[in-house]
Order: sequence, then C-alpha cells, then structure tokens
Amino acid sequence: MKLSIHFVVTAMACALGSAASPAVAGDELSQFDIAGFLSACSGFVPDVGFAVPMDTQCVSQAVRMCNLSQEMKALQHCADSAAAWLEADGARIVSQMPGFDKSVLDGNGPAGLSLPMPAMGDAPDCTKISDPNLPSEVVCRYSEALSEWLKLRVLMRSEDMTGEASQ
Repeated sequence: MKLSIHFVVTAMACALGSAASPAVAGDELSQFDIAGFLSACSGFVPDVGFAVPMDTQCVSQAVRMCNLSQEMKALQHCADSAAAWLEADGARIVSQMPGFDKSVLDGNGPAGLSLPMPAMGDAPDCTKISDPNLPSEVVCRYSEALSEWLKLRVLMRSEDMTGEASQ
C-alpha cells in the first residue's frame, strides 16, 4: 500500500510538473512528459524475477499514454521520443559501469551476453519488422533501443557486473 501511494504521488507530481511548465510555442506534442514517466516508472521496478517484463511495460505504457495524450495521432513522435530516452538512459547506465565493454551486449564472440530469454536476444532484424502506423526507421530505432536498454537493465541489477545490488 505504501508503494502504491508513493507511485500515485510521483505520477501526479510528474503530471503537474509537465502541466506547470509552458510548452514551447508551436510544440503541440509536448503535453505528455514521456521522459519523466519513464524515469519514474523504471525507478519503481524492483530487482525481482519479473523485472524485465515490468521494464517493458513501463516503456509500452509511456508510448501508449503519450499517444493517447495526442488523441492517438502521434505514435511516431511517441515511439521516437521513447527510443531517445532509452538510448540516453542506456548511456547513463553504461557510464555507471567503469570499463564496461559494449560488445558484451552483442551476443557475438567470447564477451557476448547470453541471456535465457528470447526477448533479450539480438536486436530484431529491421528488414523483417513492419508496422502500418510507423516508418521502418522509427520501428528499428525503437526496437534496437529497447533491446539494448533491457540488456543494460539486467546488467545494472546484476551483482556480478556492478559489485553491489543496484536496487
């Protein structure tokens, strides 16, 4: 109960914070604070067995809520904004792991990360992904960013990679 009250208060603070800050003139797509939502939501995901699906839900809900805030007319903007946040947060996670070798994420070679979950494997082949509502470049950027971010979140939580439990 304590956690859900804290979540509601944080969510309201994010909503009020974005409502209180004026939108840039002509920027009608700034109504939903996707970065604030993703930061808050991913911050509430505990280090548990279902953390990866919980992380994934944070991202999909952020895109969905962003699009809803634009009356279902901004999916491309929302997916692209989520991808930008995932890339930036991934860079933040990497910066907290001194000496981290990004080739670990490739899954190729001796340093490759081999995770038991199919969703955590290599980034999807963008030539085989299509969405009637999104250009292939946005789909690829979003898919690749999400795949890398999820791997980094697993590593961030790993005691072996950071030397301490991070959450």
